Amino acid sequence: MKKRMLLYFGSFDPIHNGHIALAEYALDKDLADQVALVISPQNPFKADVLQTPEYARYEMVEMACKESRYPERILPSVVEFVLEKPSYTINTLRYLRENFGSEMEFSLLLGADNIECFDRWRSYEEILRDYRLLVYPREGYSIEKFADKITFLGDAPLFEHAATDIRKDI
Repeated sequence: MKKRMLLYFGSFDPIHNGHIALAEYALDKDLADQVALVISPQNPFKADVLQTPEYARYEMVEMACKESRYPERILPSVVEFVLEKPSYTINTLRYLRENFGSEMEFSLLLGADNIECFDRWRSYEEILRDYRLLVYPREGYSIEKFADKITFLGDAPLFEHAATDIRKDI
């Protein structure tokens, strides 16, 4: 039987309690066997945003994963550090499927804010066709556009602040 790996992509700049709580929620609900926090070194939608260096973000994510309730099941991933930049989700998914697809079944965890603009992602139709999308609520964002293609996690914890807010406050 294949291991169910839930991929949680993000800049994690900075990682915060909400990220870890969502990963723990996914495991509590048996949505996956493991959750990989895939640190995106260069999000194509954030090309003009100055980011904390990728290895510093990795270290923060690694510490947060170790402090989670499931340190053996919530893991940092640097797979996008070795792939072409900017980091397109479809390229990462193709790489993971080619190299680990015989051992793992991949699904994605993303926020409703990403679903609203999902049709701007490279090869989004392929992602919708080939992968299970688990979508958590985000205040002020709708999931109507792809409601029939996703699994909405309506009971997932809702957090007021995003990493963007934290960066602004700093």
